[in-house]
Amino acid sequence: MKTPHIVTLILWAFGIVNLFEPFNGWIFYLASGIFYLLLIAHLVECVMYRNKILKSQDSPFVAFSMTLIFGVIYLGSIKES
Repeated sequence: MKTPHIVTLILWAFGIVNLFEPFNGWIFYLASGIFYLLLIAHLVECVMYRNKILKSQDSPFVAFSMTLIFGVIYLGSIKES
């Protein structure tokens, strides 16, 4: 796994842990902000790059899931046909 993938997963984990066991103080707001920013940005990417995702070699479920998790990191790995 490459460094950008690991960093993205760590940020997702930080936000998700905060959802189930909220942190105290300013860390709560930081984790919440990171989580919701990632979620909104990646949902927008799924809508904007819908055609590219559907044309990828992966199944639509896998392609949309990977876009939701990794965003443009995954989209950059899709081969143009």
